Amino acid sequence: MKADAHINKSMRLIISLAVIIILSVAVIIGTDAYNNSEVNKYTEPAKISFEIVSTRELDISDMNAQEYNVSKVLEAYDAQSRLVAYVVENSETGYNQASPIKISSVISADGAIICSVNILSQQETEYLGVRIAEDEFLNQFEGRYFPIVSSDSDDKGSKIDTISNSTISSQAVIDGVNKAQSFVKANFLSAQIVE
Repeated sequence: MKADAHINKSMRLIISLAVIIILSVAVIIGTDAYNNSEVNKYTEPAKISFEIVSTRELDISDMNAQEYNVSKVLEAYDAQSRLVAYVVENSETGYNQASPIKISSVISADGAIICSVNILSQQETEYLGVRIAEDEFLNQFEGRYFPIVSSDSDDKGSKIDTISNSTISSQAVIDGVNKAQSFVKANFLSAQIVE
C-alpha cells in the first residue's frame, strides 16, 4: 500500500510539474506573439480596406482648430454610408517660414491609421524641400499606425524616411500629420481609447 501511495504522489508531482511547464511555455509564446504584433504594427503598413465615396464637411468653428492649425475637416463615407475616415486639412511651417505647408491627411475613423497624405500647397526650397509633394515620400505614410515618427528618431511609432537635405520640410509634414490625428482624437474620438 505504501508503495502505491508513493507512486500516486510521484505521479501527481510529475503531472503538476508538466502543467506548470506547459503554462509557462504558453505565457512565453503569447508574450512573444503580442510583442511581435506590436513591433509589426509599426513596421508593416495596414491594408486600407475601404473606398471613400462621399464626404461631408464638419463645422469646426467652435473647436480648438487653431491650436492644431486645422482649417477644414470632412467626414468620409463608404458605399454603405458608414463613416470610414476623417479628412483633415491643416498647415505646418517647414523650411520656408513665410509660407506654411498645407497638408491633407486621411485618417481612419478610429483614429489609429493614416490612410493617405497629400500636399495641397508648399513653397519649400527648389529641388530639395519641394520633394515632400512627391509620391516617393508621401506613399510611405499609407496604412501606417500613429504616431508617425522620423526614421532618425528613437521614439516608438511608424518610421518615415525623411528626404535627404530636407529634414525640416519632411519633419514638418510628419508633425502636421500627427497634429491632424491629435485634432481628430481630441474632438471626435474623446469617448474612445486611441493610441
